[in-house]
Amino acid sequence: MRHARIAELPGWMSRLGLILVAAGLLLTSAARAADIKELTEKLPRAYIGEFLWDGDNTVQNVVITFDKVQALNEQSAEARGCGSYEVGRHVTKIDVRMFIRLTDLEVEIFERSPDGNGAFETDGSHRGKLSEDLQQIDAQWTTTASGKHGQLRLRAAASVACGPAEDL
Repeated sequence: MRHARIAELPGWMSRLGLILVAAGLLLTSAARAADIKELTEKLPRAYIGEFLWDGDNTVQNVVITFDKVQALNEQSAEARGCGSYEVGRHVTKIDVRMFIRLTDLEVEIFERSPDGNGAFETDGSHRGKLSEDLQQIDAQWTTTASGKHGQLRLRAAASVACGPAEDL
């Protein structure tokens, strides 16, 4: 083991070795903090795309807007906002909360408080990936109770509102 050899060095060299190891850890920590700051600053505040339940051809147009993005710690961030799903002429607005893990850009998206649509499924979450350039989200919805799946594909947009796609 490399670290065991440090202890075998003469006193001043041993201390120097430990100082270098500690400095390396501090620099790594500072770099991660800068990365999470960069992620929270550069994450697009709007995404548009589609959702399809597995085995169903009905395309649901999706709009998500984040009004608050913050670091939770050095490894993860949270984005909060609103969204809408449009099927035909029916629109359901929702609250959205997304968690992002910095190390691999894994995301989990929760949807809550659908407006006026009792049939809208919120018992589950989308799990997937944010692209390296932060411009796309590909995720799979899994309903907690039934295990039913669907696919969400989003791409960054310059500016959108949590309304119907036809209003964009």
